[in-house]
Amino acid sequence: MAVVEEKISKSPSLEDSKKKRKRKRNRASKAEHPNPDNNNGREEEKHEEDDAQAREVEIKDKKNNNKKSKKLRSEEDDEQEERGNNEEEEEEQEGEKEEIKEKMNIGGSGIMSTESFESLGLSEPTIKAIKEMGFQFMTQIQARAIPPLMVGKDVLGAARTGSGKTLAFLVPAVELLYNVRFTPRNGTGVIVICPTRELAIQTHAVAKDLLKYHSQTLGLVIGGSARRGEAERIVKGVNLLVATPGRLLDHLQNTKGFIYKNLKCLMIDEADRILEANFEEEMKQIIKYLPKVNLLAVYIVILGIYMDYVI
Repeated sequence: MAVVEEKISKSPSLEDSKKKRKRKRNRASKAEHPNPDNNNGREEEKHEEDDAQAREVEIKDKKNNNKKSKKLRSEEDDEQEERGNNEEEEEEQEGEKEEIKEKMNIGGSGIMSTESFESLGLSEPTIKAIKEMGFQFMTQIQARAIPPLMVGKDVLGAARTGSGKTLAFLVPAVELLYNVRFTPRNGTGVIVICPTRELAIQTHAVAKDLLKYHSQTLGLVIGGSARRGEAERIVKGVNLLVATPGRLLDHLQNTKGFIYKNLKCLMIDEADRILEANFEEEMKQIIKYLPKVNLLAVYIVILGIYMDYVI
């Protein structure tokens, strides 16, 4: 009886160990084969996170696109506004040009006179060029200065800027060269002195238009330009020379082959400004170098007393 009881008492421990081993196997199998329901839940969470991120990116892209489109629209509006302003400015400029042309073609109003250029008896090449420049009637300064200059009288004139004084002295000068049949081998027949290079360039441009149908040559000598090229053109023969005082004196003193002994006419434009720019000594030396001429036209913006020594 004692043996049997001992066997019965040992059997529960064997069963416990078996249960423990079974539980371990179950845990191991669970670890090797996780629950598919849990995996599905995690995957769904990941998908939801990805969708949320995609929506955020999409919203950001839309905002950026909206900003870009607004910026582009703003730039297009600015360009359209700028084009509109440019068109308005161009229209205003065209209108001003038309008004100037109308004023220049209607005699007897403002600075204009009732005298036409055709009444002066100018040469055909000069009249043709003046018509192409868009002028029909003379201004007051032109009507009063051109006739006496055409017959060889000296003129001292005062006129404000934009009154047509450039043509007032260039027309007689060109006609003089045409009438005496001046050629390059005769050298320089007319010299126009201007106070600044800018004014000299403008005067040269007007002279170029006026000489369009003439055979006489034209030249420009101003400070800041290549002196060697100027000297070469002078030596070849420049009939009408536009110059600033300092550069003209330089060529008179140093350019060999400068023929100015046949000079017929000297024009001094804006003489008061020349003196204000301290070119008085240069002008005195220029006058000494040049031969005495029968025709001298001096134009000033403000009439003064400083030109006595020139005249």
